Amino acid sequence: MQRRLILLRLVVVLIFALILGRLVQLQIIEGRVNRRLSDENRIRVMRRLAPRGLIYDRHGRVLAGSRLSSSVGVFPEELRVLGAEDPASGLASLLGVSAEEVRAALEDSGGIHYEPTILWRNADPDVVARVEEHAVYLAGVSVLSGAVRHYPYGSLAGHVLGFVREISPEELARPENAEYRSRDLIGKEGVERVAERALRGVDGGDQVEVDASGRRVRTLGTVPPWPGGNVFLTLDLDLQQAAEEALGERAGAVVAMDPWTGEVLAMASHPAYDPNVFTGALTPEEWSRLSGPEHPQQNRATSAHYPPGSVFKVVTAAAALEAGVCDVHSRFRCTGALSLGDWTLHCWKREGHGDIDFMEGIAQSCNVMFATLGRRIGPEDLADMALRFGMGEPCGIDLPQEAAGLVPTPRWKRNARSEVWYPGDTCQMAIGQGDCLVTPLQVACAFAVVANGGDLVRPHVIARIEGEATPPARAVRRSVGLRRETIAALQAGLEAVVAPGGTAHGIATEQYRMAGKTGTAQAPAGEPHAWFAGYAPAERPQLVIAVVVEHGGAGSAVAAPIARHVFDTALLPPEERRPWERGGAAVSPAAEVEE
Repeated sequence: MQRRLILLRLVVVLIFALILGRLVQLQIIEGRVNRRLSDENRIRVMRRLAPRGLIYDRHGRVLAGSRLSSSVGVFPEELRVLGAEDPASGLASLLGVSAEEVRAALEDSGGIHYEPTILWRNADPDVVARVEEHAVYLAGVSVLSGAVRHYPYGSLAGHVLGFVREISPEELARPENAEYRSRDLIGKEGVERVAERALRGVDGGDQVEVDASGRRVRTLGTVPPWPGGNVFLTLDLDLQQAAEEALGERAGAVVAMDPWTGEVLAMASHPAYDPNVFTGALTPEEWSRLSGPEHPQQNRATSAHYPPGSVFKVVTAAAALEAGVCDVHSRFRCTGALSLGDWTLHCWKREGHGDIDFMEGIAQSCNVMFATLGRRIGPEDLADMALRFGMGEPCGIDLPQEAAGLVPTPRWKRNARSEVWYPGDTCQMAIGQGDCLVTPLQVACAFAVVANGGDLVRPHVIARIEGEATPPARAVRRSVGLRRETIAALQAGLEAVVAPGGTAHGIATEQYRMAGKTGTAQAPAGEPHAWFAGYAPAERPQLVIAVVVEHGGAGSAVAAPIARHVFDTALLPPEERRPWERGGAAVSPAAEVEE
């Protein structure tokens, strides 16, 4: 019996010794480390999102701002719905969404239990009302107030501004997005995407104490967020409105640019979309339209390419003058067609222009004259001049997803199609048909070369970002290398287009002089694309404009009046402008079926 008591006492002493040793280890030996781990488990930093920077036009008018809205947030670990065995299904039924959406949101919380997971941003008032009405039956669901991106002019300049949306898993995995969390907002397109780093700002936070369940107990300290920087664009709201008003509901694009600096003053694309729809939940109807065959999210000014038609003839004319195959006094005979063996190219004027000189050929857009010049120049030199004018490669604008277009050559055709280059290919290229493809922005830059006396400018839409130096790329210009005599001849020829007898005489005005070129580009299916590109005032250009209307028909009747309306808005006081009327400009009789 005595031995059993001694053994029991030894066991008790040993147990207490082990406990004491463990306490010494935890409190003394590892005390500092354990204290730090305890604090990390007890103290959290709850983010305070930085207000997103504003986007202004060139005159300081807000194009993208913020407004207060309500969102539905969920604390995943606390979610309970009275009477529902599956809380996700019960909440989904209340909100009118699928249970899969609720479960996906809860899974995307990233394990952060002390911050709510945003389930529905910019919630509709009726959704907010339902949540508040059923609040007594809900646990872990809150209506949160905060700022949401707001575009006060709706779809106006939507393709330039872009939109913000929740970050995707692919974006979240990129190293440069390490500071983002699941379901954070990020710029997806346009300026919102290009200037994301500046617009987003730096999040702040509250240092809070939480209990064992992760619930907030008290605030220990606060680091205020640093607001995002404001971005100032080169766009002019008045010109943007004029361009979109004139383009209307027709598919196409308008680009208005300063020919000396490359500042884009207006960039319209239609079909358009309202970036405000991305601030909340998209309805099936909205998503169907946004992803439909009309491609409303595509910026046709920068990423859609078209056969240029007769607006390309400015390149052919420049190449011919530089190569010395003609001069301004050269004469040509147009019988209405040019035949090469079994192949025939028709002029838009079926009976022919008769005997004309070089300037008359430009003014009347004679296909036979330009096809003849193309044969004299040759495909390689013609392609080289197109590249010098900025075609066949991106213009370098500070917007995403710019298309390069295509300047075909014999080598390209051999590699791409395993076909030989025919003389007819050169004729087609010389009049802007065949395989040649351009964007409206490229056409605007090409005509800026003529307007400013021979320099290719880099277009841009961001004038400056608050707190940042102006990027040196803004001033990038390079000489195309044309002789002064060539520039003078091109300028005179483009002015003749808008003079009596020219294809765009219908938009001429006595209030200022214009120079330009119409185009009617044959499309693979449907009516031709209508083009106009030009600048004004002709003697000291302030604005260069390129317009394309998909399947619009004659450029002189459809595209040229759109440009005239934008020119009027830029150059005339309001009381001297004529009201916009679709197709309001008279059409020159010589231009009714211009190629």
